[in-house]
Amino acid sequence: MYLEGDVVTALEGAEAHSEIQLSIKILEAQENERKRIARDVHDGPAQHMANAVMKADICKMVIERDFNEGLKELEDLKQSVKRALKEVRDIIFDLRPMALDDLGLNETISETVKMIMHETGIELDIKMKPVHKEIEPIIQVAVYRIIQEAFNNIKKHARASHAQIKLDYGTKYLMLVISDDGIGFDVEETLINARNKGISYGLIGIEDRVNQLRGSLKIQSEKGKGTTYTIKLPVNREVIKDEKKGN
Repeated sequence: MYLEGDVVTALEGAEAHSEIQLSIKILEAQENERKRIARDVHDGPAQHMANAVMKADICKMVIERDFNEGLKELEDLKQSVKRALKEVRDIIFDLRPMALDDLGLNETISETVKMIMHETGIELDIKMKPVHKEIEPIIQVAVYRIIQEAFNNIKKHARASHAQIKLDYGTKYLMLVISDDGIGFDVEETLINARNKGISYGLIGIEDRVNQLRGSLKIQSEKGKGTTYTIKLPVNREVIKDEKKGN
């Protein structure tokens, strides 16, 4: 098009291409999320429920032979069902943390942090400006997801003993900083490997989420010196629209 002198059409084509690329990324993210959910359900509650069905048959046979032994089997069955129920609730919470609607962003993050502390022993500091209606709900969900993905990375890879969350915001933008004192990593190399192999490592998920909301992401990390995520996001859709116009 450029060679034929049709510059306007070429520019429109470039913009359309950019929108298509973004749409493809969103579809890929949705499909990856569906695969993750299917895997979590298959490996977790589905297995427990299959075991529960088998245990129910075993309980029936054992009770007919030895009542007291049958009661023990029933207790095992109860524990298996309770594990399945917990895993279903965890999956539901990952899909949509209902606490965001009931407790708000600050309290939901605090509750999540308490769980992480209990699971890992990592010491966590939270410094967050109280959030009410200043930040649009869809942005609040994004903030929660970014923190969730960052801390999944910290739990799996960082070997950190201390981590920190800072959140502040103004009339147009919010600033989220997540840091840890873990072993660190080569950011560029990890991102390249993640993209080439189609493996998220959580970083691609954070990057895509920030880009979709027209925000900015900076990851600073050195081996042996920990990691810091600095994220800037619009506080509502109006700011996102203004960002698009500006671009």
